[in-house]
Amino acid sequence: VAQVFAHDASAQAVPDVPELALPDGPVQTDASPQILALQRDIQIVVKLTDPPLAVVHGRNAKRLGGQLSAAQQRAYVAQLTQKQDALLAQIRNLGGRDLGRVNKALNAVIVAIGASQVPAVAALPRVLTVRPLHDYLLDLSETVPYIGASAVQNLGFDGAGVRVAVLDSGIDYTHKFFGGAGTTAAYLAAYGTSTTDPKNASTDGLFPTSKIVGGYDFVGERWPNAPLAPDPDPIDCGPSAIPAPCAGGHGTHVADIIAGNDGAAHKGVAPGASLYAVKVCSAVSTTCSGVALLEAIDFALDPDGDGDISDAVDVINMSLGSSYGQIQDDVAEASAVASQLGVVVVAAAGNDADRPYIVSSPSSAPDVISVAQTQTPSAVMNRMTIVSPLSIAGDYSAVFQPWSTKLTSIIQAPVQYGNGAGGNLNGCAAFAAGSLAGKIVLIDRGSCTFSSKIRNIANGGGLIGVIGLIAPGDPFEGAFGGGPPITIPGFMISQATSNTIKGKLSGGVVAKFDPNNTMPLVMSVVGTSARGPSYSFNSIKPEIGAPGASVSAEAGTGTGQTSFGGTSGATPMISGSAALLIQNHPSLGPLEIKALLMNTAETNIQTNPVAQPGVLAPITRIGGGEVRVNRAFASSTAAWDAGDSTPSLSFGYNALTGSKAFEKTVAVHNYGNTRRTYSINTSFRYSDDAASGALNISAPSSVIVEANSTATFRVRLKTDVSKLPVWTLNGGSRGGDGFRLQGVEFDGFITLADTTDTVRLPWHILPHRAAEVTPASTNVTLSGGAGSVLLNYTGGTVNARVDVFSLLGTSGRIPPPTLPGPGDNFAVIDLKSVGARLVNNGTAIQFAINTFGVRSHPNYPAEFDIYVDSNRDGVPDYVVFNLENGGFGVTGQNVVAVVKLATHTGSIFFFADADLDSGNIILTAPLSALGLNASSRFDFSVYAFDNYFTGNLTDSIVGMTYTPSTPRFTASGLPATGVPVSGSSTLN
Repeated sequence: VAQVFAHDASAQAVPDVPELALPDGPVQTDASPQILALQRDIQIVVKLTDPPLAVVHGRNAKRLGGQLSAAQQRAYVAQLTQKQDALLAQIRNLGGRDLGRVNKALNAVIVAIGASQVPAVAALPRVLTVRPLHDYLLDLSETVPYIGASAVQNLGFDGAGVRVAVLDSGIDYTHKFFGGAGTTAAYLAAYGTSTTDPKNASTDGLFPTSKIVGGYDFVGERWPNAPLAPDPDPIDCGPSAIPAPCAGGHGTHVADIIAGNDGAAHKGVAPGASLYAVKVCSAVSTTCSGVALLEAIDFALDPDGDGDISDAVDVINMSLGSSYGQIQDDVAEASAVASQLGVVVVAAAGNDADRPYIVSSPSSAPDVISVAQTQTPSAVMNRMTIVSPLSIAGDYSAVFQPWSTKLTSIIQAPVQYGNGAGGNLNGCAAFAAGSLAGKIVLIDRGSCTFSSKIRNIANGGGLIGVIGLIAPGDPFEGAFGGGPPITIPGFMISQATSNTIKGKLSGGVVAKFDPNNTMPLVMSVVGTSARGPSYSFNSIKPEIGAPGASVSAEAGTGTGQTSFGGTSGATPMISGSAALLIQNHPSLGPLEIKALLMNTAETNIQTNPVAQPGVLAPITRIGGGEVRVNRAFASSTAAWDAGDSTPSLSFGYNALTGSKAFEKTVAVHNYGNTRRTYSINTSFRYSDDAASGALNISAPSSVIVEANSTATFRVRLKTDVSKLPVWTLNGGSRGGDGFRLQGVEFDGFITLADTTDTVRLPWHILPHRAAEVTPASTNVTLSGGAGSVLLNYTGGTVNARVDVFSLLGTSGRIPPPTLPGPGDNFAVIDLKSVGARLVNNGTAIQFAINTFGVRSHPNYPAEFDIYVDSNRDGVPDYVVFNLENGGFGVTGQNVVAVVKLATHTGSIFFFADADLDSGNIILTAPLSALGLNASSRFDFSVYAFDNYFTGNLTDSIVGMTYTPSTPRFTASGLPATGVPVSGSSTLN
């Protein structure tokens, strides 16, 4: 923020910022600022000063043996437990309530306590950190052969002896695919007839089984609608057998993809592997408990609970996550510790689509394998043909909903929107029987499940149901919401296509669906699969892709199977693949298993062969490529970044005002018994990037690696800043535009090959073509109330944007020891300065906020609340604050809301003016929405909140006063185009 000085306000130049206004005008919002939620009980993770057992036992102890004997491990756990007992007694005296404890991956207790008592807890002896808890969301016949798993199974490797912990909604261990009886009666005998039946809280001699060898339920059947109620029975709630509110089944699908086996043709990726059912996700919602996840990772490191972690599982699968994943996430830290012990941890990248930095935690942790979703071999894009009117006639993409009835013949009919009379436009209410006969029915997304919408259309007699999106983005396969089968085909179309149809309905629209009018999607990324890079490190995430749509076991059906998809379905494909490799290479650690998978993945994966034929998917969507476990199994070479210990080269985000060189060291391991020479080739993902001359990436032509040894070589990347593309991203209106990220990032592969193996490492850099301006002096002498300062362009190749505000408040830097570290589960937003100025012909005001430290994306973890006392009576009347447009993970766009505190009613008028990887943000609000005009004098204060982890207030600048039309200083003289390259401008 340039906070500057000038002369009399009558000469003030008022900037115009129409580009920040919402394109369709203001929208109402029911969002509330963070400050209104501060007075509440909270759940906190209290970490103790002693390191957890897994850290003390040593890195890769699972594979190579640890530092402690079994007796020493148990003694150490006993010491930790004793200290935790003492601490919990003190916390109870402060009014706290125990929720759980862990000591393998983290040394912590989890408690609920009044927010006002948190400082007292932090002051207790032996407390390292106190951080609020974070919850998470849940995110075969053709797919198993497609990724090469059947070929590995045919070699005699099926994952036997490998144990996989499935941290999910539980597993239906009575299902035939897990060796169960395979009857509904057997399921009901194990689960009972409702979520309140006591049978689902006891094993009754039915669990564990020969396939599901262990597990535990860390949540119970009613959380989050009731307190956590752990029990020993991790059976999954099957909506087909158990009435509402049962909403489980997710974990059973996941487990089947990993290791299902009916003894005949149905086989998961690693059908010989043993499974642990570790229930951490709700039976009645899609929420997963942060308490349960921490306890579950501890359980996975010591399944028999004897304090000796030599029995830790081999693989942990988490088909869950939280968007915009960050390093401070405590489950990410626990996952990293598990990986360092020697457990392969695999997690979903998320289903939040092509938006910068939205990849989920814990998959965003460097040690965890982050999994994207790719299309299955049989996946096709259906085409909806508009027959009439001719003005919009043609083919439009329509995504088939796999839980609906398959289209088998041509259907051509008039299109009707809702009930045809302006009602039931989202299809969530029942249509009158027969009222939709002979119609293709278009309804809007929102307010109820996708399947409920199509079922209502079917019950009304409609021929086909079409769900139209109500926000930009690609159509996708929506989740099945349970209930009876859907008897008609259902499809989803984009907002643009939906609006095209709606615009012509008054004259009648006729559409046609033909089952043969399709285009194949195989070897492409699914549109909903989340994009990186990682929020905290700007590193390559996701790291590998896998087909996510499989037909797999359905809980409560005995033998039934239904479609299941998303990155939730892709993640177990990688976990199963890891199990196959571990069986063949039992001594290899997680890094090497990860490297084998990523090094051998298929790189020829497209973005969307229908919309963008031939265009390859960027590295920040697909990582190393699509898994080919047969190639990984056969490879006797692995390569990784020797410094970062990841099988990729991430050069990160760099704001560049001049050319710069970067270097990375690659480690190459030869598992063969002879000396080998590998050729080395560097390549760009896209030919236009290579031709631009903006980057040069080089490496030696070859590397020699002795038998069963590791050698290294250097990769050098050099930028020519003058040839870098112009930065077109921002965190406001363009904050969700993945295609703009693709326009400025550079990526490719480093390929190593000899006569036996070919392996690849993806590389990526995000260079920002920036500019640097330096004032000739930091002091201005006023003469007659006026003065000037020369702004010199001191670096870069693009004109420099400079914004001038009245400086109204500053704050010092928060001491580094109080700032968060990995796994701390909180963020500190550290205010530096605040300014304001009048804009839009005197009708709006802008508040500029500058912080110490930058954020990869302005949506999170920072919310800025500006409390405005418009009548200066000492009581705030309005609050201006920033938030994500549409809600968490919905659009990627940061917007500005104004809420009237007396009524808690508000509206959104403008996008935030903020960039990615920046510490600056400008919030714009109409003066009229604040009860002000240009000459109004008002008071205000700015509060900074962590809006990702805790909701806590972290800093503030209070007691500021401003009159928009008559500030103390005004400024003029800067060109609208910015300070010119290699030039200067005078600021008056």
